[in-house]
This record gives sequence, C-alpha cells and structure tokens, in this order.
Amino acid sequence: MTDKQDTNDERRRFFRIDDEVCLHYDKITENEYANAPAELTTLKQSGFALSADFATLNSEYNPILNSIRQTSAEIAQYFDLINRKLDALSQHLLEEEIPCPESDLRKVNISASGLAFESDEELADNQPLRIRLVLLPEKIGILVFGRVNHCRTPETNNLICIDFEHIRYDDQELMIKHNLNKQMQELRQRSENIQD
Repeated sequence: MTDKQDTNDERRRFFRIDDEVCLHYDKITENEYANAPAELTTLKQSGFALSADFATLNSEYNPILNSIRQTSAEIAQYFDLINRKLDALSQHLLEEEIPCPESDLRKVNISASGLAFESDEELADNQPLRIRLVLLPEKIGILVFGRVNHCRTPETNNLICIDFEHIRYDDQELMIKHNLNKQMQELRQRSENIQD
C-alpha cells in the first residue's frame, strides 16, 4: 500500500459533519509550515490552547469526580465549582486572544482530518495555512496546520478544502468527541421531530 493510500484510509476513519465554528486562517510560508511541529509542541504556553488542554484534562477528571460524588456530594460539588471557575478563566483567555462574535461564525464541513468552507478569497492548491478554530458551544480553541487540497469556484464563493497535516493528538481527539456529540444531538432532534 502506498503512502497516499495510507493517508486516504486514515482520513476515511473520521466522519464529517456540518457545523458552525469560529475560523481564522493565515497563509504561511513553507519555512513556517516546516516549523509547525515545533510550534505545536510549545502551544501549552499559549492562552489560546488552555481551553483545549482543560477539556482534555476534564475527560480524566470527570470519572474521578463521579467516584467522589458517590461518597461525598459536598466535596464533589466543591471540586465541580473549582473546575467551572477554571473553565471560565480559560474561555475568557481564549476570547481575549480570538474574539468570536456570532457574526464571525462560519459554516464548515469538518472532520478531525480536514475541513471545507466557502470564502470570498481564492487560495492556491497546496497553500500552507495556520488555522485557529474555536469549537462551539464548548469554546475549545484548536490550532492546526494544513494545506489547501483544492479550491473550486462555483457560481458565488470559492469552496476551499483543507487537509490537516499537523495537529496535536489530544486536539484531534477533542474534535472527534465534538463531532460525535454534534451528530448525537442532531439524531436526538430528528427523533424528537418525528415524534411531534
């Protein structure tokens, strides 16, 4: 099997959803793109990444909190309040770095391996990008580096398709979890609409 086939098989294991996210991207040089792994390694020092780091820690924290809740509801409530304060602080830092008003939300088709969106801007195929996403409603900031797979020009806007090439493992897991939650929410809503 070729490397291209490996990459395509890897991408197929992530499902895509339609979503609204806060999306900021910058065109970068090949030298900057080559430095992407190093930038992702030092990301823990960034206020932008704090929300994602906290969300990752919450997946370890929640089972422990549930165990504490079995023996002492008051202690569990105390830890839950501290956790909510920390989450609020991380979201505040994220919003300071990337304000995300409703007017900035962009409709995307997204998976843990790439995204597609419409834009007024035309981007060259293979253009390297630094992409900052904010997943909602959780307000999780994710930095990813990718390349334009292709840019089609339909009647109105350009449809830009991007393959992610550099992303932290924990951030990719958060995106998978986010997409699963969105899909489950949509299935519940459809089920409720059918019952009504």
